[in-house]
Amino acid sequence: MTRRRLIVGAAGSNNGFGTIQSVRDRYGDSVLIVAIDTSPRELVGASALADAFVQVPPARSPAFPDALRGIAETFSGGTYLPLHDHEIEVASRLAEEGRLPTGLDLVAPPHRVVRLCSDKWQMHQWLVAHGLPSPVTALAHASALATMPRPAMLKPREGFAGDRFALIRDAAELANVAPDQWILQEVLVEPEVGIDVFLSRDGRVFRCLCREYREKRATVATKARLYSDSILADIAERLARGVPLIGAFLFQVMRDETGQWRITDVNPRVGSATRMSAAVGMDFAAANLADHWNEPTEPLLQPFTGECYVVRQYADYLTRREGSRAE
Repeated sequence: MTRRRLIVGAAGSNNGFGTIQSVRDRYGDSVLIVAIDTSPRELVGASALADAFVQVPPARSPAFPDALRGIAETFSGGTYLPLHDHEIEVASRLAEEGRLPTGLDLVAPPHRVVRLCSDKWQMHQWLVAHGLPSPVTALAHASALATMPRPAMLKPREGFAGDRFALIRDAAELANVAPDQWILQEVLVEPEVGIDVFLSRDGRVFRCLCREYREKRATVATKARLYSDSILADIAERLARGVPLIGAFLFQVMRDETGQWRITDVNPRVGSATRMSAAVGMDFAAANLADHWNEPTEPLLQPFTGECYVVRQYADYLTRREGSRAE
């Protein structure tokens, strides 16, 4: 029997490593896992869990499509799961344009959905138009600052998550800021909560789980409270079905000064701490692939009530330097 092939992008990231862990937990050795990353094999911990490794150029490099073509030829019929934001955008665009190499079965949202999630200004407008909570937001014109609570947070319009944003108190601070590339947003109240979400491709199965970040290191949650919340579940389902965002994804919320939830980021992929949810029987990464492969997802998404805490610790993995070509 031929082993199913899975190509995992950004394997050196936390969500790449966590996804490969989830696949091994669910499928064991019945899935041949190909880890791909921009770093060399010996610097990618997930290569210790994978069957093969391929070093690739950055997704936005002109050489990336050729690298994908080589992977498709070597691992024809493989399911391709990009997990870095740039890689998801490039792969979804190639698919939309009919230029994704033959032999790759892409697991990613349509390009228009990826672009909506990446553009914070467009997403803010979409959320407001669909009755979903979004922070007070404006393009970074000096005149817009007068209409906002101060200080306002200055964020790049493009991208996902991030931290250490500048606080703007005076219009003069925006003198050298390109207003079409930056947004102003009201300052929200910590803690931040990430919501892991799954919506099956037939629309019948919906699950979500909240993770309140208690500690972060380099933007990655290392300690979190996991819990269920009916208000956030309603927001999550309306968001998932409205965009729509199919499969597994992550979005973040914080409260405004009145205590109301506001959506701060929508990520069309699992998050770097989504693996935490697997500890309570809700393995969103594995469920996403199972659903794509037309397999039952309910065993991977056990209902969770109450609350618990997950603390991440580190483990050491032995890797090998054997070149950048797949073996």
